[in-house]
Amino acid sequence: MGTLFYNHITENDLNKEIIKKFASFSEKNPNQQIYLITSPLGEKYSYEYEKKAIVVLSPKHKIIFLNLDKADEEFFAEYCEDFIEDLNSISDKFEYKNRIGRPREWKKNIIARDCFNDGVDIESLLQKHRLDKSYYRIGELLISLLIGSINDIEKVGIEIPETLLERVKKNIILFDGDQTRFIYKKFPKKTVSIQGLSGTGKTELLLHKLKELYIADENSKIFFTCHNIALSNSLQERIPHFFNFMKVEKQIEWNSRLWVNRAWGSGKDKNSGLYSYLCDFYGIPFLRWNSYTSYNIIFSKALEYIDKIQDKDFEYAFDYILVDERQDFPDVFFALCEKVAKHKVYVAGDIFQDIYESVDKSVLNVDIVLNRCYRTDPRTLMFAHAIGMGLFEEKKLNWFDDAYWATIGYNVERLKGREVRLTRSPVRRFEDVEVDDFPSMIIQNSAKVSNVVEVIRNIQSQHATVEAHDIAIIILDDKKSIYEYIDLLVDKIHKEIGWKVNRGYESKNSQRDSIYITNPNNVKGLEFPFVICITDRLQNTYRYRNILYTMLTRSFIQSYLLVTESAGLSVQEKGLKLINEKKYIKVIEPTQEEKTQIHAKLVTVRKDESISYKEFLNNIFKELNITKGRKRLEEALNTTEIDKFDRDKTIEFINRVKEFYIK
Repeated sequence: MGTLFYNHITENDLNKEIIKKFASFSEKNPNQQIYLITSPLGEKYSYEYEKKAIVVLSPKHKIIFLNLDKADEEFFAEYCEDFIEDLNSISDKFEYKNRIGRPREWKKNIIARDCFNDGVDIESLLQKHRLDKSYYRIGELLISLLIGSINDIEKVGIEIPETLLERVKKNIILFDGDQTRFIYKKFPKKTVSIQGLSGTGKTELLLHKLKELYIADENSKIFFTCHNIALSNSLQERIPHFFNFMKVEKQIEWNSRLWVNRAWGSGKDKNSGLYSYLCDFYGIPFLRWNSYTSYNIIFSKALEYIDKIQDKDFEYAFDYILVDERQDFPDVFFALCEKVAKHKVYVAGDIFQDIYESVDKSVLNVDIVLNRCYRTDPRTLMFAHAIGMGLFEEKKLNWFDDAYWATIGYNVERLKGREVRLTRSPVRRFEDVEVDDFPSMIIQNSAKVSNVVEVIRNIQSQHATVEAHDIAIIILDDKKSIYEYIDLLVDKIHKEIGWKVNRGYESKNSQRDSIYITNPNNVKGLEFPFVICITDRLQNTYRYRNILYTMLTRSFIQSYLLVTESAGLSVQEKGLKLINEKKYIKVIEPTQEEKTQIHAKLVTVRKDESISYKEFLNNIFKELNITKGRKRLEEALNTTEIDKFDRDKTIEFINRVKEFYIK
C-alpha cells in the first residue's frame, strides 16, 4: 500500500467495495495523498450514521462525503451537518476559525456530497470534486484538523507565501499514511518501532504519542529518553510548548508522571537519566561512565539484576517508555525497557543514521518504515547519501540490495555497464515550490572565516526575511584547533554581520536571534533552513562520512559544504551537478567481489564501534602482539588527528612508531 494512503474505517458490507477501490487507486497513484475516515481522528466525536458513510480527504480536492445507502438521504444530510459542526468546533479549539472563518464562509466551496455505486470510478470522482486553486490552503488546513496534524495557524497563515524561504517555512504539514498509522493504529506487540530517514518526522510522532498516552490515564508514569544531552534538553523545552499548542488541559507533573532525560544520567540524581532512575528504583549499583564502560555493559548488568527479582516482589518502574534515536542503543537496552515498562515501549530510530548499519538489523522487527523525508530537499538528501556511502567514488563504502534501496525511498534503474540510476519521489513540502533554479546543495573549495561570512551575506541577499537562528554552522572535524577557528568566526560575525552567536557545544540548545555554531555532537533533533558544514578535508572513514551525511541533512532549504583541501572534491561536484540537472544519482554498481569486501569491512567496523575506545585499542595491541608501551602509544595517538575508530590508520601509525615507544 502506498505510504500516502490511510484508511481508518472498519470494513462492513456497505463500505468494503469502495475501500477496495480506493486502495487499488492508491497502489496505481502512490503520490496521491488520500485519507478515508468517518469521524475526526484523535477526537471523541462519533456518529450513528458513520457505518453508512465515508469521508474522503485529499489535498487540492474538496472534502467528499460519500453516502453508501441511498435510502437514508435525510440521515446522511444530518450526519454531514453534525460532522461539519464538529469540524468547526475543532477549528475554534485550535484557533483556525479566526483565519479560515465559519463553515458558512467555506462550506459551499470546500464540502461536497456524493453517492456511491458500483460503477464509481475513483479518478473521475476526485476530478469531479477538485478544488479551485484559491481554496487549496484552506482545504489542507481543514484536512490537518481532521487527521490531528495540527499546524500553527499564526505561522502558516492562509495566504500563499511569496518567497521561497517563507513558502517552505509556511508549508502546511499533513501526516502521510504511515505517520498516521503510527499515531492511531493499535499494535499488539509490547514494543512498537518506527524507523525512517532523518527528517521524516519521527520525533514529532513520538510527541503526538506522548500526548495521547499522557491524557488517556492520569495515573500513568512515562519516561521519554534518548542518548544525546542536547536532544533531551530540546525535548524538555519542546514538550510544554507542544502540550500547550495541542490544548492538553492536564498539567505536566515532571518527575512524578513524566520524565524526559538522557539514558544514562548521574548516580547523584535519580531523575537525571533512565539508568539512574532504574538503579534507584530497583537498588542496582550505579556504574559511572569511564573508558571501560558502555551502554552494553550497564544495561546488561541492570537487566541481569532485575531478572533475579522474584515475580511476587517485582514492580514495573513505568507504564510507558518512549525512546528517540534508537540507533544509539544496543539491543539489550530495549529488552530492559520491555522488562520495566508495564504496557508499551515506543521506539523511533533513523534507518540510515549509520552508513555502515547492518541492513538486516535496521529493518528487524520494525512496525513502520518512513522513507519520505519532509525536512530536506530531495536533491540535498540524495547528495548526502551519495557522499556518505562513497557512491561517486571508485571504492564504495557501502552498497544495498534493491529491496533496501526501496526501503529508504529510492527507485532503482539499471543500465549498461553496471550503471545504476537512483531516484526519489517528490514530497509535498517542495511540490508547489519552484526550486529547479535554486541550488539546495553547494560545495565550496575554501573554508576560511571570511568565506563563511561571505556565505552568510549571500544567504541574506537571497532571502530578505532570514534571521540569525535560521542558520547553523557545523564544524565537522574533531580536533582542538576548531575552537580557535570558532573564536575567530564568532568575532567576525559579530563585527561584520552584527548577529549574536550561540555556541551549541556549550549551551546544548538552539536560541532565537542567534546563529548556531557547534560541533556535530549537539545537532541531533535540530533543523535549520540553512546549514553550513566546514571541514579541512574529505576523510574516508565511516565515522566521518556518517557525520557528514547526518549534518548535511539538517537543512530544509540549503546546505553548504566548505572544504579547505581540494582532494576528492571534483568527483563530488560532478555527482552533485548531475543530481541538480537530472534528479538522479548516477553510480557504477560494485561487482560481487567488491560487495563481499564491503560487507567484510562493515562487519569489522561495527564490531570495533560496539566497544569502548579503550577496548578497541587493546584489541589492536593484541593483534600486533604489543605488550609494552601501550599507555605511551595511546597518549601518542591522542595527539594525532586520526579518527578514534579508524582501524587502518591506527594500525599504520602504531607500526611506524612502536619501536620508539616500546623502547
